[in-house]
Amino acid sequence: PLIYADTSALFAFFHPRDAFSQIVTDAVMKSRPDFVYWSFLRYELRHNLRQSRTDSDGEVAWKALRAGERTHARLRWQSDLRADSVIEAAEELSAQSALGSKAGSADFLHVAAARRLNLLSGLDGFWTCDAEQGALASIAGLKVRRFELKARSAA
Repeated sequence: PLIYADTSALFAFFHPRDAFSQIVTDAVMKSRPDFVYWSFLRYELRHNLRQSRTDSDGEVAWKALRAGERTHARLRWQSDLRADSVIEAAEELSAQSALGSKAGSADFLHVAAARRLNLLSGLDGFWTCDAEQGALASIAGLKVRRFELKARSAA
């Protein structure tokens, strides 16, 4: 399957200490998806992983991402997603949905990119750990899988 995973989901997949790491990794192991990869997503993910390189887990995450980029393991580059056209699509989505959504501007870029790719070649889903972005993606007509942490019961 081809999945658009936003930065929150991809960060969790690569970084072993992220709160969502286990549930995202379990989902990857179960469905074996390829993830959409394009210039903005690459920039945002690399930036966030660079900022996490303060300990050995951050270094492991950085090296795992770089290995995935070199081998194209799980990361499928999408030449159809050019920044200028996605920004224009995000602008249109913002004009339609900004007042009814609490999602941020980068969230609109991710959803616009996924929606554009879905129209061009089809996607099997949109993965996120972000509730607001998941809601926006759902409104935009995408099949959303939002990862949630299980509430810990008081003992």
